[in-house]
Amino acid sequence: MEQHSTSLLDLQLDQPMATYLYEAAKWNKFLAIVGFILCGLMAVFSIFAGSIFTAMYGSMAGMEGVNFMSAGGGIFLTVFYLAATALYLIPNIWRYKFAVQAMAAVRGNDVVQLSLSLNNLRKYSKFWGILTIIIIALYVLIFIFAIVGGAMMMRH
Repeated sequence: MEQHSTSLLDLQLDQPMATYLYEAAKWNKFLAIVGFILCGLMAVFSIFAGSIFTAMYGSMAGMEGVNFMSAGGGIFLTVFYLAATALYLIPNIWRYKFAVQAMAAVRGNDVVQLSLSLNNLRKYSKFWGILTIIIIALYVLIFIFAIVGGAMMMRH
């Protein structure tokens, strides 16, 4: 029996594939730069988040005596928003590296740069895939707790 094997080592990019890759890389570079700007804005906001929320609570009717900062709320918000910023920054770095290396690979016909770029794309995709699974699992848990909580409330 004859076996046929396909080797990726023989794979070559033709001109349309190189054009598609280059165009995808340019859009990813743009999105990564926008992501970096958003991360910067998020970091600045996180520094002032505690003060902003304290001012909001202080201006609400009936909340004049509540000091949001004394309960550690400001520190919590700052840490929370800084963590969210880091969570968005890390995959954005991989996206940017993918874009720059893919563009260099197409321009220079460089297989090493192409390999590096695809590895960064793999990391980026894996990160968002795992984060999506975690978020779906949290939604399922919230849904289960809501059903259980609703059932317990109806019993009483």
